[in-house]
Amino acid sequence: MASHVILDNASLQLGADSATLTELACYTNHLELSPDVSVTTLDTFCGSVDYPGAVKWSLIATLYQSWDTDGTEAVLEPLVTSGDPCAFLISADKDQPISATNPGWTGEVIPQPYSPLNGDAGDGSEVSLEWSLTGPPTKITTPPAGATTSGGGMF
Repeated sequence: MASHVILDNASLQLGADSATLTELACYTNHLELSPDVSVTTLDTFCGSVDYPGAVKWSLIATLYQSWDTDGTEAVLEPLVTSGDPCAFLISADKDQPISATNPGWTGEVIPQPYSPLNGDAGDGSEVSLEWSLTGPPTKITTPPAGATTSGGGMF
């Protein structure tokens, strides 16, 4: 019988570098690593032909805002303020080590400003991120060497 990936325990880790990642899973309710392929269309008298262009990757996430010590604001604000690319690691199951059956994707993103307070009366304040990657993500099936996390993440 086929097994399917259900994102009920996914991991989103962000940090200044891969050695300082902080787990944000308990604040995250949407997670996506998405390629965007631009298309160039050449029109001639014989018809049109589409050619794939550059692929641009984005890390898209929705988190609930929090003032906790290792919470949303404590992690995101310094990354945006620094202006430098930062590390990320995502996986489907934060309680299992990175492996062939629980691969991770890692790379660097360019932090962008976000809305620190956002929502309707009585609802949780949400932070929406759509951060561009500096290059294609790397799929990993073994834990990164020397990496440690705060906030309960596993490798």
